[in-house]
Amino acid sequence: MPELQFLRPFWLLALLPVILTWWLLWRRQDELARWQRVIDPHLLPHLLVGDDGQKGVRPIHLLLVVWTVSVLALAGPSWRMQPSPFTADSGLMVLLKLNESMESTDIQPSRLERARQKIRDLLSLRQGASTGLIVYSGSAHLVMPLTQDERVIENMLEELAPDLMPIDGDALDKALELGGEMMQRAGMPGSMLVIADTVAPAQVTAVAGLDSPYPVQFLSFQPPDIPLDPGLRDASDALGASIEQLTPDATDVEKIARRARSLETTTGMENENRRPEDAGYFLLPLLALLALFSFESGLSGVRSRIRVPSRRSRLIARKLPATSRSPSSSPETISMVPLSRRPIWTFR
Repeated sequence: MPELQFLRPFWLLALLPVILTWWLLWRRQDELARWQRVIDPHLLPHLLVGDDGQKGVRPIHLLLVVWTVSVLALAGPSWRMQPSPFTADSGLMVLLKLNESMESTDIQPSRLERARQKIRDLLSLRQGASTGLIVYSGSAHLVMPLTQDERVIENMLEELAPDLMPIDGDALDKALELGGEMMQRAGMPGSMLVIADTVAPAQVTAVAGLDSPYPVQFLSFQPPDIPLDPGLRDASDALGASIEQLTPDATDVEKIARRARSLETTTGMENENRRPEDAGYFLLPLLALLALFSFESGLSGVRSRIRVPSRRSRLIARKLPATSRSPSSSPETISMVPLSRRPIWTFR
């Protein structure tokens, strides 16, 4: 379950001066508290016009919301992960079987030449993504580590031939181990593709004992009229791998390319290459909306609760209690004279 965290938690300390500043502004704009300092408490309730409190959202309260949302956005709230922009696309390590059986011509022009063509098609589909190449027979050898320059791999494909291999045979387990080592050294998630016509029965047991975190795919190089090699099927079952049959068009490599983009390792490396997503940017539209509403409401003005009566209203003179009359005041009435729409009280 995702947990809420703050990428810049020290910004939360700014809430303390925000709350203190808001409280001071609120105290300064409290008209009732100001009038209590100059008007006797028993007179003040009779001079108030309207309700005892202002209904609705007051501008000073809206200012507190704007400040609080701003601080939370600066603190960088986050509750989900996203891929790091410095991490390359999922890598693909191609393991090409290079022995005498791959020179068979039951697939025109030959199995090996068709394998070269399929690798070129795959590289064109993965432009900009990292791809590496390993060849194996009785031993496994690195041709090119993971690279985004597909032209280097294409140039090396032309020089590959079974007579370059020191030992004839089938060392699929060694190739898988070498491919996993190269993936770990590159430090990126990815998968491996095995291009082979057959898998020796002894290799089924060998690959079943491998503890590789990288998913594997097989591209079977058998003619359409020949059943799938049993050793290749058993090896794919042992590795939990998928098998693609050779097709005359690019359907097979297109499926492999799509699957390679979605496959990731299960070692937790994908979490190392992910980072928390800064959700503070999502608060910016809300902040802009609040700021617009604040300007319309007017943050700097608060209407006085002691209002000058309009012409339609009547002011009923109230008699002052004897204990509260000033010696200089007249014995009967108190009058109100408006000046600049602010009340000035004089005793006569």
